[in-house]
Amino acid sequence: MKKLKKLMAMVLCILMMLNIAAPAFAETESKSYNYDTYLCIGDSIAAGCGLTWDGSETVFEPTPEGLAKVWGKGYITHGYDFKAIPTAYHSIVAEAIDAELWQLAVSGLRSVELRYFLDGVFNDYDDTFSWDNTYFDWDANGFTISDLDYVKSLIPYAECIKNTDLMTLNIGSNDVFSFSFGVVMAELYKEDANPELTAIKEYFESTGNIGAAFGKLIELYQSMGKITELLNVIVSTFSTTVDQFFTNYDIIMDEIYKLNPDITLVNVGVYNPLKYMHVSDSLDASVLLSGVVNKINRHLSDYCKTYDNCYYADVVGTETYETTLGDPYFWEYFSITVHPNLAGHQFMAQQILSVIPENLPFKDVQPSDWCFDDVLYCYKNDLMKGVSETAFDPDGVMTRGMVATVLYRMNGSPDVSGMSHPFNDVSEGRYCADAVIWAYNNGIIAGYADGSFKPDQFISREQLAAMLYRYACEFGYADPAEKNSFALVKYTDSDQVSAYAVPAMRWTVAHGIIYGKTFSTLQPQGDATRAQCAAMLTRFDKMINEG
Repeated sequence: MKKLKKLMAMVLCILMMLNIAAPAFAETESKSYNYDTYLCIGDSIAAGCGLTWDGSETVFEPTPEGLAKVWGKGYITHGYDFKAIPTAYHSIVAEAIDAELWQLAVSGLRSVELRYFLDGVFNDYDDTFSWDNTYFDWDANGFTISDLDYVKSLIPYAECIKNTDLMTLNIGSNDVFSFSFGVVMAELYKEDANPELTAIKEYFESTGNIGAAFGKLIELYQSMGKITELLNVIVSTFSTTVDQFFTNYDIIMDEIYKLNPDITLVNVGVYNPLKYMHVSDSLDASVLLSGVVNKINRHLSDYCKTYDNCYYADVVGTETYETTLGDPYFWEYFSITVHPNLAGHQFMAQQILSVIPENLPFKDVQPSDWCFDDVLYCYKNDLMKGVSETAFDPDGVMTRGMVATVLYRMNGSPDVSGMSHPFNDVSEGRYCADAVIWAYNNGIIAGYADGSFKPDQFISREQLAAMLYRYACEFGYADPAEKNSFALVKYTDSDQVSAYAVPAMRWTVAHGIIYGKTFSTLQPQGDATRAQCAAMLTRFDKMINEG
C-alpha cells in the first residue's frame, strides 16, 4: 500500500504539469475557444477505462490467452491512477480546444465520494453493503473514510475547480448501477444460501470479478425460474438510488459554483450500459435501465438551467463494446465492455465540444451581454481587437482611424505601394497609415477641408454608416441607385442626419446593419461605441460574405 501511495503521489505531480496531446477527432475549426485549462472529473467512463494504455481498441478474444492479456498488466487501462489516455474523450476535448488537461477522473467515482471531497459530508445510500463501490477500492479491503481522506489529501479537487476555466462532470452511473449490482450480490451472502450460491460466492471472493459473479448469479436464478424475482430486486433499488444521487449531485453543483462562479461546466449525461445485453430471447436487460437513464439525463439537463454557464452534453448514443452471452468469457469481460470503445469516446468528445460555448479573452464581455456574439465574431474574424489582452472596452468609443483599419482588414489588407493621400495628420508608420491610404484611394474616406483626416476623433454613427456604404458601393455590395426613401421615416430625429450621410443611413438601416439607438431615434451624431461598432461590422461582414 505504501508503494502504491508513493507511486500515485508521483503520478499526480507529473499529471498536473503535463498537457496531454491527442488527435482531435471532432470538427472544431469553426469555433473559437480561449480556455487555458480543462478539468475532467468523473468515473471510469471519463477515465478511459476499456481502452488500452496506448489508446487503441481493446480486443476481447474468447480464449484463455486473450483473457489473460486483457486483464494483464500493461494492456488495458482501469483508470485508477488518474492518467490521461490519448484516445479517451478527455484528451480529445483538451486537444480540440488547445487547453491544458487536468485529468482527475477515476474508476468507480460516485457523487457520494465527490461530495465528500468537496464539503466533507459522506451521504451514502446504505453503509451496510460492502459491494457498492468495489471499483473505488485502494487496498482490496473495501473503502473507508480514512481511504477517502487519503485520496482527498492527494487529489486537490476543490483547488482545481477554483482554478480551471472549463470542467466536465461525468458521474451517476456508479451511484445507481453499481449499487444495484451490490443489492444483487447481497444474495450471495444470505444465511440460507444454497450450494450453488455458495459456489458463486467463493468464485467472487477468489477472483474479485464482480461482473462474472453477477452473470453467474443471473444464470442461476434463470435456471431456477426465479429471474423475475431477481430483476424486481434490481428495479426496486433504482428509485431510492436515483433520488439519493440527485440529492448529492445538486449539492455538488452548488459547491462547484461557490468555488468558482465563473467556471464553464459541461454536465455529461449517462447512457445505457446494458444496451447490448440480451439475457435470453424473452429478456432484454437494456429495457430495465432505459427509464432510469432517461430520468437521470432529464435531471442533469434541467439543472443546467440553474446556472448561465452550465451546459448538458447528451451522450445516449455512445457506442460500447459488443459481445454476446454466447462468448465463453462474456461475464469476465462484462465490466469492461460496458465502457465506450474508440468510436464511443469520439462521439462523447463531439457531443461535449458541441455544447462548449465559444469564449473571449476579454473579462469585460460576458456571454450574457447583448454584444457578446458580435464581439466574438469580430474577434475571431480579426476585425476588431481588444484594448488589451484581457479587455475589450465595449462602452468605449471607436476612432475614425480604427474603423478605417477594420475595413482595410476586411478587404484583405492589400498592398498600398504607390498610393498617396493628402492628409497632414496621418504620418507614415502610424498603425492606421496603410488603412487610411487604402481607404482614401478607394473612395471610402474623404477627410476634412483643412487637409486632415482626424484619425483619433471619435467616429459618429452617421460617419460609420457612410464608410460602410462607400465600401459596399466600391466593391459591388450596394447599388448607388437604390433609394430606400422610407427607411428613416419612423425615426423622429432623422432630420439630424447630415446631407452627405443620408443615402448611407438609409441603406444601412434598410439592410439591418444599423438599428436605432432607441425604437424611435437614430442619434446619428452620437459617438459609436466599440460594442455598437462590433454589432454593425458583424452584420455588414455577414451581408458581404453570406449575401
